[in-house]
Amino acid sequence: MAESVESFYDEFSRRFVDDVVEGNERVTQQLDFFSRAVPPGAESILVIGSGSGQGAHHLAARVAKRARVLALDISAENLRLARALFAHPRVEYRKADVTRERVEGRFDVIALPDVYEHIPPEAREALHARFNELLTDDGRILFTIPSPGKQESLREAGHGLQVVDETITLADLERVARDVGGELTYFNVVSIWEANDYAHAVVERRASRVRPIADSDRLPLKGWPRPTLVGRGLGALRHRLRLADLSKSLRRRRVMKRLGTNSA
Repeated sequence: MAESVESFYDEFSRRFVDDVVEGNERVTQQLDFFSRAVPPGAESILVIGSGSGQGAHHLAARVAKRARVLALDISAENLRLARALFAHPRVEYRKADVTRERVEGRFDVIALPDVYEHIPPEAREALHARFNELLTDDGRILFTIPSPGKQESLREAGHGLQVVDETITLADLERVARDVGGELTYFNVVSIWEANDYAHAVVERRASRVRPIADSDRLPLKGWPRPTLVGRGLGALRHRLRLADLSKSLRRRRVMKRLGTNSA
């Protein structure tokens, strides 16, 4: 089973090139969630199922600028793409199946970017045990997942599901929280391509304690102010200008050049 899953994602990796070139709104919202949910002072981050490496690179370069990021994936081809496209001096890309292999260290943040639904139910107990070992005493686990409604619609359509693609419910996330001695402190259903098709969630340790607010608590997820309207407008303008300056065809050419240079 493990070999068939790895083979599937080796083939699936070609989609990541399109995501990098064309853009993917699901990934855009995922990165925004990470930006709001990860404390800037985090020192160690584990990304499980790093895919193209875009999320791991974003966390190191844009969010937690002192953090060591360990990015794991079961696909050798995904890791090849990640090292070619999203290399960073504080990001280590490593081939590992965290449900079956031990990983050293402890991490302030564990991120699963559209990954938890691809864990077989029978492997969740082992994964939660790894979370217990790897998560710091006040660490947090971040999930982005398709909603139950999204999974049901894909099953009805008869296509779009991956080799392992489970329906994850609120009860499943609450079980994660119980198994790691934490609490589900954030759950939000978002609309990306269809109404209510994805969800973002945070499980935190020591969240039940009432204490003075620390810098790590001052996150937009918890109600702290987002950038001003003017700031958002300028950011959007800069984004549009960047897109105008760098066409999709040029981005694809550069991406393919990187992959060719680093394919050995």
